[in-house]
Amino acid sequence: MIERLIGWIDRLSNLFAYLSAFFLIVIIVLIVSNIVLMSLFNKSIMITDEYSAYMFAAFVMFSVSYTLKEGGHIKITVLTSRLPDGVERIAKFLTTTIAFALSIYMFYFSCVMVYQAYVYQMRADTVAQTLLWIPQLCMPIGFFILSLQLISEILKVFK
Repeated sequence: MIERLIGWIDRLSNLFAYLSAFFLIVIIVLIVSNIVLMSLFNKSIMITDEYSAYMFAAFVMFSVSYTLKEGGHIKITVLTSRLPDGVERIAKFLTTTIAFALSIYMFYFSCVMVYQAYVYQMRADTVAQTLLWIPQLCMPIGFFILSLQLISEILKVFK
């Protein structure tokens, strides 16, 4: 049962990593297209900066859980590498639980931010006047997936 849950969460993190890679590709295509249009026709895609920033936020938020799953986050192991195995597992459990609590905290407040942007129909102060709740959605989604991955990491400590 726990193995299936861990596997499901890991696959979800993989899915969001692919989605993250898609956003990075779109950013590259958008910027290169803008450069080509500026060079050849002296025209610009007016939304390049704005939408590249939105997609970069999605790129980061959607890749955080995968990075955690793959052990890609920076870890300072000066202390924990010298601890006995049992104590090291307890330390990993405690730090991962704290990270989980922080992730849930960020999830909640990012949901509040998106909700307020939706209710007040807040728009970007740019040419496109994008409804801000749409690009802001990547934050609660990213924190939710990160929270699930942290649960998976906590379960792996006891495996």
